Amino acid sequence: MRLLLIEDDQSYQLAMASHLQRLPSVAQVQVAGDGEQGLELLQAPGADLVLLDLVLPGMGGLATCRRITATTAIPVLILTSQDDPQWVRQIWQAGARGYLHKQRAFAQVDLALASLLAGASWWDHTATVALQSAGSPLCGEAGHQRTLLDDLTQRERQVLACLAAGDNNRAIALELGIGEGTVRSHVHVLLQKLQVNNRTQAALIWLEARERVG
Repeated sequence: MRLLLIEDDQSYQLAMASHLQRLPSVAQVQVAGDGEQGLELLQAPGADLVLLDLVLPGMGGLATCRRITATTAIPVLILTSQDDPQWVRQIWQAGARGYLHKQRAFAQVDLALASLLAGASWWDHTATVALQSAGSPLCGEAGHQRTLLDDLTQRERQVLACLAAGDNNRAIALELGIGEGTVRSHVHVLLQKLQVNNRTQAALIWLEARERVG
């Protein structure tokens, strides 16, 4: 895979870029020191995935993330030292597909990249709890969520449960004995029925519903 790392801390940028280049799945690593430079590099095709620092000079990490997710289909993995629930919520709302704390980044980045590239997301348990406790738009609407879930078919509920477990499309296909194309179709319909924008939001609805039942 070809990566773009947007990170202004030169020592961390060098260390992470060197680590990424040693991963067998990584073919190329481009680096940028701020959001503007990163967006400029993305104008030329090439990057399969963006690793984006949250705190950047200039337009900042959140604004950069919003620009990337609004204008491309390239998944964004946020790198940050922040673990405040409000920051996690803003990262999610900006369209990021994953959150990786810098303290755990070197140990987890390979798995996180594989997850995002396969069409899944990477939100660790701490980030998921932070989203729920921060009062995300999915919280406080229990009755509406139950109505949306009741409208799902049995197969769609099975796919949603797999999404909530962190499975990618291939794993869901193997688990349910269906094709990956069928999985993609189910996911597309799920997002429409649940009135959400991405897989993470759909998974949170399922997790919150399970918590209320349990």
